Amino acid sequence: MKKVFYLVITILAVSLSFTSCKKEWHCTCSLDNKIMYTKDLQTNTKSKAETECSAYDSTVTGQVWLCTIY
Repeated sequence: MKKVFYLVITILAVSLSFTSCKKEWHCTCSLDNKIMYTKDLQTNTKSKAETECSAYDSTVTGQVWLCTIY
């Protein structure tokens, strides 16, 4: 019985190691509380996604675009 238990635990551990831990991040930019632009980000870490998305923040001709990740 112990051998079967250890075999099942081993199989579960190996199968979990093959699953991806990456998270897909998306950037949404809004203007006057209306979503104007959405982009799928290719990064897998939150800090890289925040940096890339904040690059889309801008003020153009008095319009303030606010971009956030989700």
